[in-house]
Amino acid sequence: MSALVALVISAVLAQSQGEPAVPAGDAATSTAAAPNIGTTIEETRLEKSLRIRTKLAKGTIVAGLLATWDDDAFAGDFGRIEWIELTPSEFKRLFGQVMDDRDASHQLRYAELLVAVGLDPPAESAWKKAASIDPSIASRVAGSREAAKAMRKARLEKERMEREGAVQDFAEDGAAPRWPVLTDAERGAALATMREDAKRYSAMAGVSVEPIETEYFILISELRPAETKELRKELDRMYAQVLGYLGVDPKVNLFWGKAVIFLFATEDRFKAVEAGAFRNPMVGRPGSGQVMGLCHMMKEKVFVNSWRCPDYALFGSVLIHETVHGIMHRYSTPARLPAWADEGFSDWVAAQFQTATVEQARRAQAMQYIRSGGNLVTVLDMNYRDGSWPGPNALGYAVGYAIVDAMMREDPRKFEAWLRKVKGGTPWEEALQDACGLSKPQLAANVARFFSTRD
Repeated sequence: MSALVALVISAVLAQSQGEPAVPAGDAATSTAAAPNIGTTIEETRLEKSLRIRTKLAKGTIVAGLLATWDDDAFAGDFGRIEWIELTPSEFKRLFGQVMDDRDASHQLRYAELLVAVGLDPPAESAWKKAASIDPSIASRVAGSREAAKAMRKARLEKERMEREGAVQDFAEDGAAPRWPVLTDAERGAALATMREDAKRYSAMAGVSVEPIETEYFILISELRPAETKELRKELDRMYAQVLGYLGVDPKVNLFWGKAVIFLFATEDRFKAVEAGAFRNPMVGRPGSGQVMGLCHMMKEKVFVNSWRCPDYALFGSVLIHETVHGIMHRYSTPARLPAWADEGFSDWVAAQFQTATVEQARRAQAMQYIRSGGNLVTVLDMNYRDGSWPGPNALGYAVGYAIVDAMMREDPRKFEAWLRKVKGGTPWEEALQDACGLSKPQLAANVARFFSTRD
């Protein structure tokens, strides 16, 4: 990536988020120009300022008097705006208003910018027109095309980084450290590392299969093609659904590169990777029970290791549960939810896909505890640190699921606001008061009351 493109991106990330509209008189500056090869249009002042109302690609409305323009941007009492910040149709309209269509240099730059905003067919016409106006300019068209490709790449990278950066907006300063937003080059390196890890770890189980990649996952699967295809679709659908619950643009890839998901055919292979790759001494120990899947958050990396037990629906629900842990780990910061919500939310998402399986495993136990007068505060206080989680007979999972279910049914927006605060670094009880207006005992009382007559 060129230093200039890096400057474009760093400038964008340094800017604070704007208001929905930029009225006349408010500065909307851009500190770096789009790449340019051989086409320079000096600042041109219009004889008469042009009153405009136009829309940027990110949705902001810009209104005011356009006074000057050049090959990179236009400016007026609203500040300075880069051409490639406009929506494609608005760029075409506005640049067409200020350019001299008889000027070959104007046509050349127009073609470059058209490609940059995603309008290739009109760009071809502009390049042809530039050559017809000035035949000597034909030798510069190849350079112009390269400039256009560089601009498009920089624009897409900038837009992606803005989307990913928006996920960090709520994280409080000085609280939980935010995951960094990666450049395209950094993302490529991360993806290469995850692919290599997937290959290396699966070899520990004696498995060598061709990875299957989705937008967000690298699947190492020994399962039948039909099952792999179904799980692939379900995982992508689940990912988009979870981001919807979190209020995040579903186009955002939260993972470092991608998450690796192992779908082994046997428990022995699952255990081999647990022991070899993740140094997990618990799986297979007496009293540990049968484990079908685990999520490993290794700093910025996410791995989900699973095996296909005979109960396919149960396997599917465990796979989703563990993958949700990975998504939440990468959601803005590494800060972890309290145990009841960490596990309860993962089960709640799994229930949206494998309802009968999760319900059978959780709800009856939760209802029996709640309706017999069980103390929900005890479950809310369980945690990973002191070993109190998940309590006798894995009670925490059942009650955590019920608590999240009640909160999502009553007001999912408040639950989302609470999640954001906790992931930003606010202690969960303080975040509960801020987002939901509830103390811990009040939450417990609300949930008990909610389920007193409902199943």
